[in-house]
Formats: sequence, structure tokens, C-alpha cells
Amino acid sequence: MKCRIGLIWCLFLSVILTIIPLSREQKISSVPELPSSVDTGNPIPEIEVVEDTIQKNTNLVATLVDYNISATMAHELAGLIQPVFDVRKLRFGNPFRLEKNSDGTLKTFEYKIDDESVLKVERGANSYAATVEKLELESRQTLVTTEIQSSLWEALASQPKGEYLVTETAQIFQWEVDFSTEIQPGDQIRLIVDEMLHDGNFVKYGKIHAAELLNNGQTYRAFLFKDSYYDEKGNSIKRAMLASPLKFTPRVSSGFTRRRMHPVLGFERAHLATDYAAPPGSPVVAVANGTVTSAGWSGGYGNLVQIRHANGLTTGYAHLSRIAAGVRAGHAVKQGDLVGLVGQTGLATGPHLHFMMAEKGMPINPVLALKKGQPAPPISASLKAEFFRQVAPVQLKLETVVAAND
Repeated sequence: MKCRIGLIWCLFLSVILTIIPLSREQKISSVPELPSSVDTGNPIPEIEVVEDTIQKNTNLVATLVDYNISATMAHELAGLIQPVFDVRKLRFGNPFRLEKNSDGTLKTFEYKIDDESVLKVERGANSYAATVEKLELESRQTLVTTEIQSSLWEALASQPKGEYLVTETAQIFQWEVDFSTEIQPGDQIRLIVDEMLHDGNFVKYGKIHAAELLNNGQTYRAFLFKDSYYDEKGNSIKRAMLASPLKFTPRVSSGFTRRRMHPVLGFERAHLATDYAAPPGSPVVAVANGTVTSAGWSGGYGNLVQIRHANGLTTGYAHLSRIAAGVRAGHAVKQGDLVGLVGQTGLATGPHLHFMMAEKGMPINPVLALKKGQPAPPISASLKAEFFRQVAPVQLKLETVVAAND
């Protein structure tokens, strides 16, 4: 009997000793694994942000490689972008922004195409996507006022995108004032213009709704109506002839005279023209509608274009560095069309435009003749009421500014 009880206890202890280790093994194997984030052997890549501008004589691939993006990836991205934007059109000075991981992997790339467009390249889960996005611009009217000390360019250059204001203002008043000869220190410019903003930041100027020029005691005003400019009475600002064949010239280097010492020949001779000193390559335009009678080399005049206009008037544009494409004898030109570029071909000591005018074959003073250009007809009677309603609030803004400055 005792032997049987001892045998039973031996079997019971054997079972207990077998079960306990298995239970411990099960508990150990069920302990959860540590999260991978604590694995300091694979740190999360850091993001590096680069902001710069496109450099001279470079391209997209070279730009990316300069910031340690692999050449292989740079070429792949260029190929990806090409269908939405021609990468050959990257412009020197335009800004870009890129984000990349510390391992050289590109996250995003943004390039400002122009004032209203941005190229964006972004990395998704498994690939990159390239898009061109148009910026949503907010428009508001603003007043720009300045005093001229030496030139229109100098007066407006301090404004953001000032070159646009210079060009537009000169075009508006080109029939009234020759900005190369008639601007005086103390003249004033006032403009009411659309200001285009993105996220509250200035992007560019839009249309000029009203412009006022105080020049040598004379006040000129222009109001925008149906894409043309009129004075406060509804008379068109545009005239049959421009005030100058050059939009911007620093000075008249030689005027119309019967006697002048020729700078090359060294003796006196008539100078029946006006010489405008201007930088080489400055655009020269036709002062009125007409037909080209000759275009080519003409001895001491160098490259010369001659145009016949209405009422027996002719004009000549000499010493051009080159003649504009398509300008040839028999070719019709419109007022403001490009006829060539300023140069110093022929008998010329420096770059300038030798501008000639004749009436029925007789030379006349160009500066005086252009000032007498006949005005365009006034606005149609059926549109006058609409014109006055539209310009009244803009005119009031100008007059308020004038009153405040008096």
C-alpha cells in the first residue's frame, strides 16, 4: 500500500515539474516586441530646405545636381516635368525652392515661372507628380504719385515693377509729350492703377485706370475706357503721329539746323534732322501709319528706313544697327511698329537715331512737326454717357489727391 502511494506522488511531481517550465516559456514568448521607432540604427531622415535663384548658363539638371540631388534622379525629374513645362525655358534669376532628405532624396521642388504660374514637383507614396499651378490674384486699386527730377524712368524706378509703370505711362502720353526733350525737373506723375496681390503680397500691376502728367505747367489727363484712353471731355488721347520715334531717349544730341559742324567730316553743313542719343539696340518705331519706300544701306546714313505717310509727309530713320524683319520697300507699317534698332552705322561717332521728316519733299523740323499731329476723333456720342459714369469716381480720386497737395 505504501509503495502504491509513493508511486502516485512521484508521478504527480513529475507532471508538476514538466508543466511549470512550459508555462514560463509561453509567458516569455508572448512579451510584445519593442516598437521599431526606438531602433536608433535607422533614424528618421532630416528635411533640408533650399531657396535660391536660377543661375546664368545652367539648366534644371545642373541646378538639382548642385544641391546634391543625384544625376540619375535629376534626369528622371526633368523628363517627368517636360510634358507640363519646357525645362529649356528656365530663366536666369527666377526663384526656386526645394526640400530634400538628408539621404539626397528630393521631396518637393517649386519654380516660379512668372508672376502668375508656379511649377510644382511633389513626391507621393511611390512616385513624383509635376504640375503647373496658376496663382489666384486679388486686385485692388492703388494710387502711385511721384515727382520727376531727371527722367520718367528715375521717377518710377523705386516702385515695385516700376519698369511696367514707365512703359505704360510713356505709351499713354506718347502723343502729348516727347519724354526725351520736354520733361522738366518738378514735373509730376499720378496714376490710379490695379495692384495684383497673392496672399497679401504684391505680385504685379494691372491696368492703369487714370493717369495725370503735370509737365512744364501743363496738365494732361487720361482715363481708360474700353481699352483706349480719353481726356476728361471724352477726346481720344491718341493722335495721328507719335511725339517721338523712340519711347525713351536721354537727350537730343543734335537738333534741326541749317548750319552745324559735322563731327566726322569736320566742316559745317546743314543738319536737317533731329539726332536722338540712345543706347545701342533701343527700339525705333514708326511715328505714323505709312508705306516703306526704301530699307537698306544708304552711304553715310548707314542702315536707313524711309516711310511715306498721308498728306505728303515722309520720315527717315538712319544709322540703325539693323532693320526689323519684314520692313522692306512696299511694306505697310502701322504707328508704333518696329522699324529697326538704334546703332551707329554709316558716318556716326556714336549710337544714335538720325530722324528726318519732310513735307512734300521739303525738310521740316521733326520735333515741331510731331507736336502738330492731328488728334483722333472724339468718343462716339452714343457712348459719352457711359464714359462719364465710368470715369467719374476715378476722376474724383485724382482731384482729391490734387486738392490734398495744394
